[in-house]
Amino acid sequence: MGVLTAIDQLRDLGFNIVNESVKSGLADVQESTGLRGRWQTLSTDPWIICDTGHNEDGIKAVIQNLTTLNFNSLHFIIGAMRDKDLSHILPLLPKHATYYFSAPAMPRAMKAEELANMAHSFELKGNAYPTIEEAFKAANKAYKENDLIFIGGSTFVVAEVLTNHF
Repeated sequence: MGVLTAIDQLRDLGFNIVNESVKSGLADVQESTGLRGRWQTLSTDPWIICDTGHNEDGIKAVIQNLTTLNFNSLHFIIGAMRDKDLSHILPLLPKHATYYFSAPAMPRAMKAEELANMAHSFELKGNAYPTIEEAFKAANKAYKENDLIFIGGSTFVVAEVLTNHF
């Protein structure tokens, strides 16, 4: 959304940016920029997608994207920073998912148990795992054909998976 806002501002300043250029640029953004973790498919078997959306608008975009997909069960690996106000984010998350609450290896990370307790108050069901690796392994173990594993909630969660390739 930030990119599209910037394009609108550039157009207002008189730059001629055609929609086809925007579409092709966004379609190839990962290849052309090296930017990773934005609605990125990590694997198709098991089916794993990650996204670094970590604020209300980012989570809304993630949820919108999830509604366009066809899967049986959603395994949602999530972590957050302890200074993050989750009161606007947790209510947006799908209630039908199985959550793997975890904590990235960061000093600012919220403990998985704290995240799980907070999420349970919003009717999100799942277990706490002290590390992203343990949550990732548990989600993979529970995965069945036609399921989806989604990784997100924090840039640090996604970065840890991308870096370590559990």
